[in-house]
Amino acid sequence: MVNGDPGSYTDRLKTYVAELGIALEYSSDIAPAKGASYGGKITLLPDLSAAEHFATLAHETAHEMLHRTCRRAETTRTIRETEAEAVAFVVCQAVGLDGAQASTSYIQLWNGNKQTLTESLHFVQQSASQILSAISPGE
Repeated sequence: MVNGDPGSYTDRLKTYVAELGIALEYSSDIAPAKGASYGGKITLLPDLSAAEHFATLAHETAHEMLHRTCRRAETTRTIRETEAEAVAFVVCQAVGLDGAQASTSYIQLWNGNKQTLTESLHFVQQSASQILSAISPGE
């Protein structure tokens, strides 16, 4: 579980998602998943806590940025989930949310490990930096 209050960062992230041309929808039909990326559309579960909403939107935005391109064919599900969750972790930490245990558990669920993260650091850093630049106040 992710804890904390993302404050106005959620609205900024939603604005960034819209600027990327990605539709944001809500549906209970995706349960038990909290979110899903469809290439040009993100669907989230309604009624997530504020922190979970932000973290899940960051995760799905990372999928849109990293894995809805020609690079998708070069990655495995383990790599995609590890990268998206690592981006979400960095973004959440930067805005003051605590999701370390949740991110660790999620990456392990998908069999991600130190090597997977090491090989993906460039992509994680690049995507997290883009998101943080877009949602930072005054940008």
